[in-house]
Amino acid sequence: MLVVALAWLAGAAAGRAAPAGTDRWGTLLAQVAVRVDVELPGGRGACTGWVGWSEPARSAVYTAAHCFRDDARYRLEFSTGDAVYATGMARWEALDLMALWAPRGLLPALRVWKPLPSGPFRVLYVLRDRDAGVRVADAHIPRVYWEIRFQNHPAAVALPLYSAPGTSGSPVVDAADGLLVGMVVGFLVDRQDIAAVVPAQQIHAALLNGR
Repeated sequence: MLVVALAWLAGAAAGRAAPAGTDRWGTLLAQVAVRVDVELPGGRGACTGWVGWSEPARSAVYTAAHCFRDDARYRLEFSTGDAVYATGMARWEALDLMALWAPRGLLPALRVWKPLPSGPFRVLYVLRDRDAGVRVADAHIPRVYWEIRFQNHPAAVALPLYSAPGTSGSPVVDAADGLLVGMVVGFLVDRQDIAAVVPAQQIHAALLNGR
């Protein structure tokens, strides 16, 4: 996991380019988004993941830890339409973060990140639906809210949040510069402009520390 974190850190340092249009970032999100099918003996569920790191032989797909189920297989479908099953995983339950190892290398990866803004900002987040394909949402976030495993963070405003099928694990980038600011773990059903996210810097810290 330390190698993953160092690769992420190197990408962050090199990737702080000049701002561009949201179309560019939407294309990037569509490329790195992964549909995660949670296959169980008696049914199935779905989450959204994203490629956070890739080497020649394998890649790391990040999604929400609450997508984990005992006895599940995780089918990962990439933007190319190709699909593989995860060969391993690591979980940080307190952070609601899960890494799934994919036996597929040299994939586009989202490694550039920055601290979650403290004021209003615009974000893009992506959902992968089996029937509708990739859907990129452009939302204005008037104030920062986040939760970890649906327990209110001490510095956040308490909100009743509800998870929606397929939303969990989606990457969130700042529409101004395309840098990762967090990962969705839920959103208000009637207010999609207010999302609960795990801040990107906390994800980075977990990977760097190997915890």
